Amino acid sequence: MHDNDSTPNLPVPRDAVSGYLRSEVATRARLAVRIEQLHAMADAVMDRQVIGPRGHVLTISEVQQRAHWAAEKVDMDEVRGSRRHFRVSRSAKLLSLGLVVVVDFPIMLWLASSVFNVDWSDPLGLPLAISFVISVLATGGAAAALYHLGHDQRENKDDRRQLTWSKMSAGAKISLVAAIALVLLIAVVMFVRVYSEGVLSGLDGLAALLAVLAAFVMLISAGLVFWTAFLDGSLDRDDLERYSQIVLTHENLKRTFVDEADNLEAQYKRLLYSGEDLVT
Repeated sequence: MHDNDSTPNLPVPRDAVSGYLRSEVATRARLAVRIEQLHAMADAVMDRQVIGPRGHVLTISEVQQRAHWAAEKVDMDEVRGSRRHFRVSRSAKLLSLGLVVVVDFPIMLWLASSVFNVDWSDPLGLPLAISFVISVLATGGAAAALYHLGHDQRENKDDRRQLTWSKMSAGAKISLVAAIALVLLIAVVMFVRVYSEGVLSGLDGLAALLAVLAAFVMLISAGLVFWTAFLDGSLDRDDLERYSQIVLTHENLKRTFVDEADNLEAQYKRLLYSGEDLVT
């Protein structure tokens, strides 16, 4: 039996200590280099070049400054009562899209199927396929055209979110006339088709009412697509959102570099303290 069961502290061989210290020094050197690289990468983020909303080359610092200017402009306009920068609610956008899908497309499919003589007792076949494709192209094409025409008119929107004809450029007036003509064309085509179908059924009076109703629904649906796009924000609001997104993306990247550098610095300090303890 030993008087003391505790294990004595054995001396660590000098060669083992020297090898461990050399390994620690090499590891700390690699960490120091990596930490310096990460800090340099973080500092360089704001000097990176990106393409701006209008195709011009900007550094992230310049983008950040432009985002600040755009935010000040939007804020000042809203402080003085302007509503031109307001966004359209998500529900309004969904309503506009829903009318196109639920109302415009089925009516257009019925119109196309009548033109191509689809036999609804046995509808599967080439006429139905052609009718479907034409309906998709007509509905989607008209909706896309009206959306872009409305979107482009936002630069002519005043503080009350209205258009002033006298202040519009010639190009803007032509674009607006084209949008109105497209909406009216859709309504007229639907009126003629429904009225013709009703007359063939021998219900002249009812055919006129149904034709007016169908034309009105198509008019409202097409007009809503244009008006929703027109009311949805402004060019300044678009610039603010694009600039902010670019800045946010690169600030997150910079934060990633800094966080990694902080973690490596903590690891570096632990290795430094452990090496000092071993030497002492």
